[in-house]
Amino acid sequence: MIEFIRSFKEIKKFKNLNKEYKNIVFYTEDNNYSFFFKEIIDELLNRGRKVSLITSDKKDIFLNYKNKNIKVFNISNFFLLQYFFSNIECKNFILTTPDLGSGILNKSPFTKKYIYLFHSLISTTVAYKKNAFKNYDIFFCPSKLHLHELTKYFDNLKKNVDLLKIGYPKINELKNFKPSNIDKKNKILIAPTWGADGVINKKEIIDLIKKLLQERYKVIFRPHPMSFQKDKISIEKILKQFRGDVNFYLSNEKNNLEVFYNCECLITDWSGAAMEFSLAFKKPSIFLNTDQRIRNKEIKKGNPILSETFENICRDKLGIILNASEYERVVTKLNDIKNNPNIYLENIKKFEQEYLFNVDNALENTVDELARLSDI
Repeated sequence: MIEFIRSFKEIKKFKNLNKEYKNIVFYTEDNNYSFFFKEIIDELLNRGRKVSLITSDKKDIFLNYKNKNIKVFNISNFFLLQYFFSNIECKNFILTTPDLGSGILNKSPFTKKYIYLFHSLISTTVAYKKNAFKNYDIFFCPSKLHLHELTKYFDNLKKNVDLLKIGYPKINELKNFKPSNIDKKNKILIAPTWGADGVINKKEIIDLIKKLLQERYKVIFRPHPMSFQKDKISIEKILKQFRGDVNFYLSNEKNNLEVFYNCECLITDWSGAAMEFSLAFKKPSIFLNTDQRIRNKEIKKGNPILSETFENICRDKLGIILNASEYERVVTKLNDIKNNPNIYLENIKKFEQEYLFNVDNALENTVDELARLSDI
């Protein structure tokens, strides 16, 4: 009841908000997504723009902001959050949440434009449900591949949307990050994706970690945030196996900047984290050749569309593909990466220039476009 009353008061406060704070409104499910918005919102505030943010996380980083140009509202009661989404009145509503209008988070007739910001570089056609994006009006496309997927999808729907060539601001944030401490030597980050098909739920991940520890590598194990909900049993098995080893670390911080910076290589199955890591730091990743995670039920394994997605195309361009039968050779692969840095560097740069929009100024482009949409 306390949560209900507090959320109700927050909705009332938003409803009575001055109109100028309703031109640019963000929604974030929790801190994992708030950190993605942080650089964008900070730059909007630096330009004197007025912003509102709705969060469902009672510990959201934005709740501590003191800037007069941002108004933050915590609506954590799910029933009232549904009501709020169905009735919110604003000009531009910016989200990273797929499945808008699916009955969980509905659209409001009083909102002018719904804007989708990508919080990952994974495919729109495979890694999400079929109609995950059909209710958005504007997309800030990070790459040519995302633009192509969405163009084809909305052409089939015969629906007009704005597909803007913006770029991926998270890459800029990672590039500009200044760590408080630098300690990369022999550190390997393992960042698997979540779900039943993920390597986190396979015996092979135990073998992989064991091999790295035997070779005196420091292993940082960073499950996807969803894994702490969906893959609890598997995580506990891994921790039980290795928590006594001084060279094994669990990373569950919301912000991944420090841990990304301080590792020599990232190993994943299909996580979008590897794409960000390699593109930002120009260091190759190792991609485990497991079954791809497919959330679009209309796409089956073997469908040729799989080979056209960002997460497939990038695998041998941003690093090395490692088959399950080759896990014993992971140290050989790591040595190859160390011994041939320039080859991998050139491959990554070439891929970046070929596919990503606005490599050097995606953050500025994002903020410029939000400001423009606010003014029209």
